[in-house]
Amino acid sequence: MLRILLLIVSLAVSGAAQAQARVGEPVPAFDTRLLEGKALPGAALKGKAVLVVFWATWCPPCQKELPELQALYEQYRSRGFEILALSIDADQFVVEEFWKDHEYAFPVAMKAPAHTQAFGPVRGTPTLYLIDRKGVLRMAHTGPLGRDALEARLKPLL
Repeated sequence: MLRILLLIVSLAVSGAAQAQARVGEPVPAFDTRLLEGKALPGAALKGKAVLVVFWATWCPPCQKELPELQALYEQYRSRGFEILALSIDADQFVVEEFWKDHEYAFPVAMKAPAHTQAFGPVRGTPTLYLIDRKGVLRMAHTGPLGRDALEARLKPLL
């Protein structure tokens, strides 16, 4: 009985690992409910270079990097660049107030199970995933990256 249980758990874990995006492979489609309540279907990001950033209001490196992301968003949005900020905060109200105070223009949502299924567990903040126009993951990075390094990775995808 114990062996059967271990086999089931093992298969479940390996199946979940296969669903997680890996650099060079397509990112599984996912839908998102934005803070404002609107749905952002995965299909809306199709054909765009997309940066998915997992962040938190209490994370100093995130607070430093978000304005840099806003600048990149303003510079490259017209060329097909999109950012999706996914907060790992526990309190949605805190995130809403933070976002209002900073007036970032790119979409923001709370991290949901669909995001964990697509990208795996968040092991640190910020965590950045850069996806090309074909939906292939081109970069996975945990920790601050900085505008110049991110821009260098983004430009070839536009």
